[in-house]
This record gives sequence, structure tokens and C-alpha cells, in this order.
Amino acid sequence: MTPGEVLERFTNEEMIRMVAYQNLYGPVGPRRLDVVAARLGMDVAAPHMRKGRKPKLKDHLVEWSRSRKTGREILAMVKDLQAGFEQRRDRGQQ
Repeated sequence: MTPGEVLERFTNEEMIRMVAYQNLYGPVGPRRLDVVAARLGMDVAAPHMRKGRKPKLKDHLVEWSRSRKTGREILAMVKDLQAGFEQRRDRGQQ
């Protein structure tokens, strides 16, 4: 829906209520669950941060890639990540 269509479809009072809802409870739409998960991540990280530091929402918000990858490309990325984790684990045990 274009901004012009939104302005035609909703009254001023409905727009005010929608903005107030978003200010209180977060975005409306698919991005809402990403923000909710990021807020949870902030709450989990907060007690473990240095004194005086606060977690930032942007640090916990997932940035979804716009490029499409094939299943093989995704599998290769996961295998590379796993190999890196295993190397770190093996170095830590020696």
C-alpha cells in the first residue's frame, strides 16, 4: 500500500491510534517478531554487561539479506561456520 493509499484509507484518528500503538508495543507487521526477539536478547544480555553499559536494540536485531542464495550456498556457509567453531574448540582444549 502506498502512502497516498494509506492516507485515503485511514482517518486521522486511526492513524494516531496506530502510531501510538507502535510507540508502545513495537512495529505492526512481519518485522514485529524480529523486534520482540531483539528485545528479549537485550534483556538476556543486560545483566552480563559491564557496569554502566546498556545493550542496544540494533545489536540484537537480525538484518535479513536481500540476496537470494541457493541451498548449496547456504549449506557451504553453515559448514564454514561449524568448522570455525570446531577449530576454536580444539584450540581451547590444548
